[in-house]
Amino acid sequence: MCVFQTAALGLGLLLGMPLPALAAGSPAASSSPATSTATAPQTVPRTILALVDLREESTIRLSRIHTMVELPLNHLGLSVVYWNVADGLPDLSRYPDLRGVVTWFAGEPFADVGAYVAWTARAMDRGVRFAVMGQPGVRLERGGKPVPLALTNRFFARFGLRDDDGYSDLTYKSKPALADGMIGFERPLSGVLPGYPLFRKTDERFVSHLVMRRGDDPAGDSHLVVTGPAGGLVTDGYSRYFDAEYNRRQWIVDPFAFFRDSFATGDLPKPDVTTLSGRRLYFSHIDGDGWRNVTEVAPYAAKRVLSSDMVRTAAVEAFPELPVTVAPIVGDLDPTWKGTPDSLEAARRLFALPQVEPASHTWTHPFQWAFFKDYSRQNEAPFLERDGGRKPGKGDEHAAEEAGEVSDIGRYALPRAYLQQPFDLDQEIGGALDYFTRLAPAGKRAVLVQWSGDTSPFEAALAAVRKAGGVNINGGDARFDADFPSITGLPPIGLPVGAERQIYAAGSNENTYTDLWTSRFYGYRNLVNTMRHAGSPIRLKPFNVYYHMYTGQKAASLNALVSVLTAARGQELAPVAASTYARIAEGFYTTRFEPLDGARHWRVRDRGAMNTLRFDGASADTVDFARSSGVLGQRHSQGSLYVALDPAVAEPVVALAETDRADRDPPAALPYLVEGRWAFSGLSAEGQGQGERQGFRVAAAGYGEGAMVWRVPRPGRWSVTAERDGTRLWSGAAEADADGRLALTVPVTAVAPLLLRFRPADGAAG
Repeated sequence: MCVFQTAALGLGLLLGMPLPALAAGSPAASSSPATSTATAPQTVPRTILALVDLREESTIRLSRIHTMVELPLNHLGLSVVYWNVADGLPDLSRYPDLRGVVTWFAGEPFADVGAYVAWTARAMDRGVRFAVMGQPGVRLERGGKPVPLALTNRFFARFGLRDDDGYSDLTYKSKPALADGMIGFERPLSGVLPGYPLFRKTDERFVSHLVMRRGDDPAGDSHLVVTGPAGGLVTDGYSRYFDAEYNRRQWIVDPFAFFRDSFATGDLPKPDVTTLSGRRLYFSHIDGDGWRNVTEVAPYAAKRVLSSDMVRTAAVEAFPELPVTVAPIVGDLDPTWKGTPDSLEAARRLFALPQVEPASHTWTHPFQWAFFKDYSRQNEAPFLERDGGRKPGKGDEHAAEEAGEVSDIGRYALPRAYLQQPFDLDQEIGGALDYFTRLAPAGKRAVLVQWSGDTSPFEAALAAVRKAGGVNINGGDARFDADFPSITGLPPIGLPVGAERQIYAAGSNENTYTDLWTSRFYGYRNLVNTMRHAGSPIRLKPFNVYYHMYTGQKAASLNALVSVLTAARGQELAPVAASTYARIAEGFYTTRFEPLDGARHWRVRDRGAMNTLRFDGASADTVDFARSSGVLGQRHSQGSLYVALDPAVAEPVVALAETDRADRDPPAALPYLVEGRWAFSGLSAEGQGQGERQGFRVAAAGYGEGAMVWRVPRPGRWSVTAERDGTRLWSGAAEADADGRLALTVPVTAVAPLLLRFRPADGAAG
């Protein structure tokens, strides 16, 4: 296979574009976990084991660690797995990639605290770090039996502390004797402070971040937040602030700093799902709810235009440079269910647009996924007389939502929208994907399942997506704005469900902005605030525009959507299909780093479609291209170094070095990408010249015109051509400045991959 073909296949997988042979034989596919050998080399540990007590929290999905801790851990490059301590203590040999353990108990979960203390000691002796939030679980045994202080202090000694068996419950005379930059992240210490135990520090290897003092006597100092060689501990009540009236949470401790120090992630390469080609990643996806609703927008209402057609006209066709993944419900389209010729044709028109990716919002739109875990038609019988299908009456304009999340989540009137046939999991998942693939133009394939209803699929449903060759997304309800003023409103990348994994959307849909589609139909315009806060001062999420087809029903909601898309159009983004983001997210969990000889030198394995690494606190660092391979480029942003990997290289090697200047693109002997709107693959030298006089070529694909910046070894004029299948589509020239910064825009479509050729303008490169 030629270099361009290889690069194009890698780009097709990366962008979710219709290219042949993506299922096997592509470079990205060859880096899947299944190809790893039985004698895998030692890798940098990235797994954090979360101990939870599901007798108290009931589900991992709603646990404190999942809803608050996992996002910061993901940002630090760490993957979280869960263990329910109600089942005993885990065997750590099951976790060969284990870096640390995190706990956040509300009570005392252990019947034998001595066994737990011994277990933690064995784990720490083998180098496993612990981060302890909230109750440590060692003061009382389950049932309320007190634990001897000597045993409790064996545990605290591992964090450089000793419990002096005192407690300050009246804190009006207490004040911080020390509160460093780790304290007051979103909420300062103010008002009536929680009571606290009297912790004396016994090991100076640990750093105290918060020390409380009673009155003016230093002898009463208590060290409430510490980090050190074994991990870190935050005393209960001093990690977060909780407003019970509004159900709002804010961090007191800086979770990024605390977990960075606790798990020593400063030098860890971090797989980054927010960035592509040096830019913030963008994707958009639409759930099919409200597909057949008649719009209320004048003058289209009089013509009985469907909401799905209204969205196509105002929000899809009007933004051809912004890709969108469209997921109808089969029951809304298929004439043997509740479909109509108009609803079916609306899907065909959408799927035919080059920027649209077909996807599935299931066959019958389950509302309560748990209902179908152990499905019985008999259990569904009481609902059959209340089928969610349309029953038009006199004057009915079909404007009310039929198959959408418009009821209170968890209290739907029906378990699914369409009940006329028994539930069939294979039909619901693989069957729906096949249906939409057949409906789409040749070359387009539906691979993404966008979860419906409560977005809480059970393990077998997730497994059905994987077995159908698909990927999944939805859930999470990401908010970070005036109503949700905390990063705790942002979910992690995904959720483990048994042996499977659900991938969350990066933004919330309009339901959370419109009181479940009952009021404030303009509310979705506030998405831009969440996207702004989730992108700065640190980039935590891609820019995700996620909504339902019933947005096209009302003028206020449609105008809000258009305002969001207009805001996205004005930003520096790298747009991809939603299935691409889901694949990138999956790659976060599988990526492994093999340390190589020398400092800061790694081989990247099993990354799937994940093609960006991030190094934090790296303003003075650069890629050492002489010791690296398979690296497309680099860019400094927000104090971090973002490294773009080449999808055409299955196992790239990344090495870092220091640079003298942090205010410009670091020099290199080879050309490299600084940033671009498109995805790139297969970067290689080309032509007869040598060194600075040599040209290069790269495959590229993406949406909209191809704005890009390269750092080239030679300043001056460069000629650039874009071709596809040997036919030149465009040629132009651009000037590299004195620092070798070559900025240009290629004004052609790249939905199908292009080959770009760069040559010094004097032609010496051949």
